[in-house]
Amino acid sequence: MSKKNKIKKIDKVKSYSSDSDEMTSMFKILGLVVLALALFYLVFAIATGEISFGKKKTEYKEEIQNEEILLGNIFSRIDSEYYVLIYDFDGTDAIDYENIYNMYINNFKTSKMYLVDLSKKFNSSYVVEDNSLVNVTNVESLKVVNGMLVKVENGNITSHSIGAQEIRKNLFNN
Repeated sequence: MSKKNKIKKIDKVKSYSSDSDEMTSMFKILGLVVLALALFYLVFAIATGEISFGKKKTEYKEEIQNEEILLGNIFSRIDSEYYVLIYDFDGTDAIDYENIYNMYINNFKTSKMYLVDLSKKFNSSYVVEDNSLVNVTNVESLKVVNGMLVKVENGNITSHSIGAQEIRKNLFNN
């Protein structure tokens, strides 16, 4: 092949595009990118529940629970006078203490009452089985039993009751 023939073949292979062809190509690519992003958003919006089809969202009112405290915080409440009802929320006699709490809150509420769940791991180091070992003078030596009510005034425990009957007697007959 001669040099002349090679040049002719190269010229035939070259194709000339116009500016409008390049713009069309760019818009097609841009359109595909935008479509891919929109599809990506739509899939994740449906998956996360941001977009739902015909389902009504159930709205929950968020509420801060501040009746239940840890035993380590028994003396650090801001109230000057309050009660702390200490029992195992999962125990066999839990219903008795729930009834005492509800009766106090609904009928006799003279001071704030906090609850302590002895089944929580954070409270387990303060629990003793023997009533004679109960010590409620300060948080470092604090020892309690299941089913106990303490009254705190100005950061000091002024009285305590052990057992549902004694708690009812001391709480509701005063």
